[in-house]
Amino acid sequence: MVKFTQEMKEALRVPGKGGSLVYLCTSSRDGNPNIAAMRFVATHMDDKILIADMFLLKTKANIKENPDVAVTICHPLDEGRWWVFKGKAVDIEYGFPREFDWYGANATDILNEWGNWNKAEPPDEVPPDIVFPKAVQRGVVVVHVEEAYSIEPGHAGEKVL
Repeated sequence: MVKFTQEMKEALRVPGKGGSLVYLCTSSRDGNPNIAAMRFVATHMDDKILIADMFLLKTKANIKENPDVAVTICHPLDEGRWWVFKGKAVDIEYGFPREFDWYGANATDILNEWGNWNKAEPPDEVPPDIVFPKAVQRGVVVVHVEEAYSIEPGHAGEKVL
């Protein structure tokens, strides 16, 4: 069973109030890849990564066809924070049965706490002239992490969890 280190949990919450910039990597059933930068990120329990569902059209379609995903994070200024987390994902959207459970993550709990990230943690570090006038969150992508690997130069591919 995967269990995040404290350093991993902290890395998935910086920089800025909205969290880290991570890359959510998905592919369609036939292997067509999609990589999208994600800003509102957190951890849940000891093995889940949460990402706000905002503007995820291709990503959501891929997750529905193929739940295998990878989330990469790289903080080159912070020694050792170069990881890729692999696992299965679901997009818990409004309208899901409130008792829906994904590897121990309950839809009610997820949406109550992280269902309006933009309001809870507005991106004040982004200049107002490039911020969307109204960000609409449609749900929360929950990644159940099964493995983690280093992507640090000289150590790429080494399993860390």
